[in-house]
Amino acid sequence: MRRLSVYICFVSMFAVSVPLFGSDVFVKAELDSMMMWVGQQTGLHLEVTCDPGQQINFPAYRDTIVNGLEIIPPVITDTAFINDGKRMTVSRHYTVTCFDSALIYIAPIPVMVDGQEYRSNRLALAFITYDIPEGQETQLFGPKENMRTPIQFRELWFPVLLYMLSMLAIVAAIFLYRRYKDDKPIIRHIKVEPKIPIHERTLDGMEKLRQSDIGRRGDNHKEYYTRLTDLLREYINERFGFNATEMTSNEILEHLYESQDRGSLRELAELLSTSDLVKFAKFKPQINENDRNLLSAVEFVKDTMAEVPEEELLPKEETVVIEKRSKGARMTLISITLAVSAVALVMLVVSLYRLYYVLF
Repeated sequence: MRRLSVYICFVSMFAVSVPLFGSDVFVKAELDSMMMWVGQQTGLHLEVTCDPGQQINFPAYRDTIVNGLEIIPPVITDTAFINDGKRMTVSRHYTVTCFDSALIYIAPIPVMVDGQEYRSNRLALAFITYDIPEGQETQLFGPKENMRTPIQFRELWFPVLLYMLSMLAIVAAIFLYRRYKDDKPIIRHIKVEPKIPIHERTLDGMEKLRQSDIGRRGDNHKEYYTRLTDLLREYINERFGFNATEMTSNEILEHLYESQDRGSLRELAELLSTSDLVKFAKFKPQINENDRNLLSAVEFVKDTMAEVPEEELLPKEETVVIEKRSKGARMTLISITLAVSAVALVMLVVSLYRLYYVLF
């Protein structure tokens, strides 16, 4: 402690700045700290203020400024203009240190400006060492090894999950590659359902129309008759073999007269006539008339339906279709295989890196 007090007194005495002026040139030196521990670093700043355009030459220090005060590169030079560019300040910044306990005196530093020498103020810098208790000089130890903390679950779950996903992706890539190499044909099993006779489809549609509320409200007669006549036209088209869907009501009746009795078609003719009046003349029939026309349509289908052979009603056997993969399908398969392989490789590398980072 006595040594530290002596250092403080000397530093206080020598730290007083004594700037030296020479005409209009001003040279100043200052330290960031005047007392430090041995081995610590501080900044030494040498500043010259003069007129713009004057030539400044700083001292060519190499490794030390004075004996024991070492320079740590880099040395930085900075220039600034003040007073609206009428004056110039050039600064040189040194980083210095000392590796021994000492009180270092820095004499005024000479700077050449336009060939004339100017000197800065003097400085003093104290480096002090640690006081080691007597008898404990040998009880100094180097840095200890890093202490490893226990591994926690939150550090492992993500890399382990990523590793498992990479394994699944690798298995998928192997499977796809084997499929590509085998080039097995594509086997399709096609089950043919028995065809429902046209009269059953038509009667089913008419039953659904009867159960709906269409035709029982006063504003939807047109929709009711449109659906009813569409069912009849499709039935006639398939049952009698002429394109009833594209014919007028009169044309349909003329074709039917060739194979059917006119008396049996009287109710059908009334239904088609009423339908034309509703759709084109905005005729509004009574609700009971709608029901009667629907019943007439049902009776017409039942009276004219054709018998369907039993073999057409039986379920059909499955049909096996064997196809070879096209070139486009093979290219798609190999592209998917490569993409899955790349993803698997990336996930595997990332998971192993994370596991190594956590475990080691």
